[in-house]
Amino acid sequence: MSARRHALQAIGRPVVLAVAALALVGCAAVPDKPTRAPALVAPAAFAHAGSVAAAAEPVAAFWQRFADPTLDAVMALALAGNLDLRIAAARLAEARALQQGSNALGKPTLSADAAAGRSRSGGSASNRFGLGIGAEWEIDLFGVVTGEQRAAAATVRASQADLRAAQVALAAEVAATYLQLRGLQAQRAVAARSLETQMAALRLVLARVEAGRGTALDSERGRNLVATTAAQLPALDAAVQASRIKLAVLCGQAPGAASGAAVALSALDRDQALPGLPVTALTAVGDPASLLRRRPDVAAAEARLLAADATGDAARGRFWPQLKLAGSLGLNAGRLGDLGRSQAFVFDLGAQLVWSFLDQGAKAAAVSAADARSEAAAAAFDKAVLVALQDTETALSGYTRAQRSSELLFEAEAAADKAARIARARFDVGASDFGAVLEAERELLAARDRLAQAQTTAATGLVQVYRALAGGWGG
Repeated sequence: MSARRHALQAIGRPVVLAVAALALVGCAAVPDKPTRAPALVAPAAFAHAGSVAAAAEPVAAFWQRFADPTLDAVMALALAGNLDLRIAAARLAEARALQQGSNALGKPTLSADAAAGRSRSGGSASNRFGLGIGAEWEIDLFGVVTGEQRAAAATVRASQADLRAAQVALAAEVAATYLQLRGLQAQRAVAARSLETQMAALRLVLARVEAGRGTALDSERGRNLVATTAAQLPALDAAVQASRIKLAVLCGQAPGAASGAAVALSALDRDQALPGLPVTALTAVGDPASLLRRRPDVAAAEARLLAADATGDAARGRFWPQLKLAGSLGLNAGRLGDLGRSQAFVFDLGAQLVWSFLDQGAKAAAVSAADARSEAAAAAFDKAVLVALQDTETALSGYTRAQRSSELLFEAEAAADKAARIARARFDVGASDFGAVLEAERELLAARDRLAQAQTTAATGLVQVYRALAGGWGG
């Protein structure tokens, strides 16, 4: 016994030493987790939102504040039929399905089998029949399965945020395009109204020329103004139709298709005034910290960062052993009728520890790749934060200045209208020539056109504020 014990010890020591050495090699091969730069810190307040910003949230259905039933109807069509939303919803469904598969990794697996066979050994042949069930369970000792499950859960959250981001972007694009269409219709109405006035003035000049009280110069200058104004109408018509076609596509409809949605979109062909701007206090837009919590693109970037980190943790866990528990219960007999006998009952229980060493280089490469993805995801998150702040500051600044510009151009249009009426009155009594009327009409048309454009810019600027603020959509 003593000799046998010494022999076993002689064999056991090298094995233990070899396993310990391989463990040390495995430990040494695991790459260290890199240190990440500190995350960006949001400023305390927006620079263009007033001196004091209240902790308020923007309304979710911001377009309803324009009090335009047609806009509400078009928005409902878009939210129901837009193809980008369908794509985002399908990707969310895919992420959820993958998460379900990942969640199943940490659970035991069950299998059932039935077998029948015949074998011959020497001069005799025998049959073999069996029924059995088996179970296997991998114990997640070092977080491989947990890491994959965390990554899958974070990917679902990222897809949810992507869907919200698509909703916000669609609502803003539909609202902006609709307002642009109404603004173009307003510009066309201005041009058409000016054309009627100019044609009436031209008829008066031509009558004076026939009566010998006018000159050919006046009549040709009048024709030039009429033709120049009339030339604006086809371009404005084309722009209006382009906006209408864009809205149809945003609603998931082919332009000109005969459908219920297309019939609803036909309301866009009827000229309608640009909706009035709702009273909006920029001091109630909240603070940058609340913005970053609300922005879906920031939430998506954060979730993808968490997913990348979890993937890296799972890759590190693969450096360590895998422990599997397995068992089976069954019936084995030489005849079918004997399967019910107690002698046919068999079972097997066991555990298996698997630790591979020769693929450490591949594992280290997988960890390095995961760390690189994490670093890229961290940079993408920082970029999303900066873009969110940039969008909001730009939108707030642009809307504030567009409002002020619209107010000044309203005053300019009123002055130009008054000047044109005075010029026409002076011409009618012979106190001035027709050139003064032409110049006043040109200035009036330009002033009205600039005002219509400025009002459109202010309205779409407000939409961009809501878009930058993520429209108030919640989780």
